[in-house]
Amino acid sequence: MRRQLSASRSSGTERPPAPVYKSDTIVACATAPGRAAVAIVRLSGPDCSRIRDAIFRPSHKAKPEPWRLCHGLIVDPGCGQTVDEVLAVSMPGPHSYNGEDILEIQCHGSPVVVERIIACAQRLGARAAEPGEFTRRAVLNGKMDLLQAEGLADLISAGLAGGAAAAWAQLQGALSARLRAIRDDIVSILADVEANIDFSDDELPEENHGARSSVVSSVKRAVAELLNGFEAARRQREGFRTGFSGRPNVGKSSLINALLGSARMIVCDEPGTTRDTVEEAVDLGGFAFLLTDTAGIRSSGSRAEAAAVDRARSSAAAADINVVVLDAGTEPERTELELLAPLDRSAALIVVNKCDLPARMDNDARARLQASGLRLIETSALSADGCRPLVDALTELARGECAQRQPVAISRLRHRAALENCLSAMQRAGELIEQQDHAELASLELKVALQELASITEPLDNEEVLDIIFGEFCIGK
Repeated sequence: MRRQLSASRSSGTERPPAPVYKSDTIVACATAPGRAAVAIVRLSGPDCSRIRDAIFRPSHKAKPEPWRLCHGLIVDPGCGQTVDEVLAVSMPGPHSYNGEDILEIQCHGSPVVVERIIACAQRLGARAAEPGEFTRRAVLNGKMDLLQAEGLADLISAGLAGGAAAAWAQLQGALSARLRAIRDDIVSILADVEANIDFSDDELPEENHGARSSVVSSVKRAVAELLNGFEAARRQREGFRTGFSGRPNVGKSSLINALLGSARMIVCDEPGTTRDTVEEAVDLGGFAFLLTDTAGIRSSGSRAEAAAVDRARSSAAAADINVVVLDAGTEPERTELELLAPLDRSAALIVVNKCDLPARMDNDARARLQASGLRLIETSALSADGCRPLVDALTELARGECAQRQPVAISRLRHRAALENCLSAMQRAGELIEQQDHAELASLELKVALQELASITEPLDNEEVLDIIFGEFCIGK
């Protein structure tokens, strides 16, 4: 049964249709929409030179040279009117960004001007580009792999220095190189296994068997390291999910508003005001945090509030960092102590809020909280006292998580899924190799592992995957 399953997975009999490479000429604005000092209209495809000659009038009579900015005018060939004074540069393929002829026109950043230039190009045969189509063509032309394209998308959308640095490393091919090294090791094992398939009746020399098993173990360790670094990389890219939990009216919403510097969360004296989890992103100390406000934890006869409390508990369980907020004016209740018990000491804090009010929490209660092993910070959301120590504590936890991050790491769910499948295939292949009499089955499992790796960098046989990935890009990239 295992052999039939593996053969089916590796044969590729039900592959999705391969993507169609569109070789026409496309046009789009490569800069952000809206008014600006300068905008860039980009064209790519075989008709770039023809369209340039039809709409661009250089200031000098000499024909524009490739790779050099040329000053001139854009003239609408339909009516002969001047559209704008521009700089234009031609970048012939195959040594361009995406391997095709590219024309970039730097014009004034008026939306009207941009639209008129694009309209001129379209009347001459260019088509409006789809999201990410310029980069998609770069991938299909072999100018970059899919991992690098995703790194480019991450770099464009990066809001913090850490995420930008990780995206730049991926764009430069660091992760691709790591996967190629893993692939080369699997190929070496596969070549050795298949070389011995025709000689299965002969006993494999002990030293060859040991070397083969050693490489299998090395590959599994390398894949496992990438998988182990996923969470830290994701947090650096997307932010640390930080859940604020506690009883009603302890000041969770007010505390989050103080950290955000604006009244984003609804604050009301009536218990149960927050019924659903609400997330807001903020940059604290150079790290991104997704601060999550949750419903107050308490017993309630209301079905809606009970559902909100269940959702709050689930949010706390899924958070990267948990902040349990207590009221300095009351003794900790059993439900609050229950919140503290399961928390990871390296990723949680206790905040005693409302420290500006006359305190009624006695020293014994504080001692019980400190016995939990969690760091305790006193704050006042009203006066912002203690918010700086809270920010310092949050960034310290984030810094500790990022310190564990691998120099090269995966940060997308599709990468993780493919590597998990690759690791499973390598585990099965290793077991078969240990048995020494199932070379054909081991070969099939190694091929599955190779296919899973290839799906990360080059899923060029799957139009749907490409549509999803490049749908994240802006139109002009």
